[in-house]
Amino acid sequence: MDPITISTLALLYPFLTELAKKGAEKIVETSSEKFTSGSIGWLKSLFFKDDDPKKALQELIDEPESLEKQIAIKTLVENSIEDNPEYQNYLNELLDKLSKVGNKISGSKNIITGNVNTGGGNFINGDSNQVS
Repeated sequence: MDPITISTLALLYPFLTELAKKGAEKIVETSSEKFTSGSIGWLKSLFFKDDDPKKALQELIDEPESLEKQIAIKTLVENSIEDNPEYQNYLNELLDKLSKVGNKISGSKNIITGNVNTGGGNFINGDSNQVS
């Protein structure tokens, strides 16, 4: 088995978070990349019980920047693949497809991704915009 790094699995963490928020069926229906039922089933068995996130995933959702929480997820994935080497194919499929999905914006500027918290102040987006 190839060593799995946290940086490699960093592609998987946002997907797992969305999976937990929306549910596996919704992710599969709306995904621009089609995942096999085997790969989704494998993830669900690892990280969900009765469609609710298991403890390790919930802790990652609560503290996504925590190295400790990321290592816990990495360990679960590694142990699963160690127990059944065919799951490496599912991981490879997910990582391959997730690496192709992303925000690809070209020929534009002043693109804001994510939340903006101005703390009650003004927010200006664009060239030469002024607040009067």
